[in-house]
Amino acid sequence: MSKGCGHLKLLQRRIYRNKVAKGFNVSRSRNGVREEIVHLVEELGELAAAHRRGNRSKVINALIDLMVFDLGFLEILGVNTDREMDKVLVQNEKRRYRRRKDGSWMRVR
Repeated sequence: MSKGCGHLKLLQRRIYRNKVAKGFNVSRSRNGVREEIVHLVEELGELAAAHRRGNRSKVINALIDLMVFDLGFLEILGVNTDREMDKVLVQNEKRRYRRRKDGSWMRVR
C-alpha cells in the first residue's frame, strides 16, 4: 500500500482556507457537521436534477462541487484523505463481484 502522494491533502487545505476566508462553516460541532451533511445532500440533489435534464456541464459541475464539499468536510474532521483514499482503493481492488441473473452485481465474500 502506498502512502498517498499528498495531492488530496493540498486540495483539502486550499478548500479549507477558502471556507475560512468566506466565513463558511469549519466547525466540528454537531451543528457544524450537520451543516456539511446538508450541503452534500443539496449538491447530490443538484447532480440528480442535472442528470435528469441531460445537462452534462451541470452534471460535471455538481460532481466537482460534491468533491469540494467532501474534501472540505474531511479537512474539518482532520482526516488524511490521501492515506484513507489509498486504504479504500486497496480494499476495493481486493473485492470480488459476480453478476446476478438480473444483471446487477453482487459482492462475493
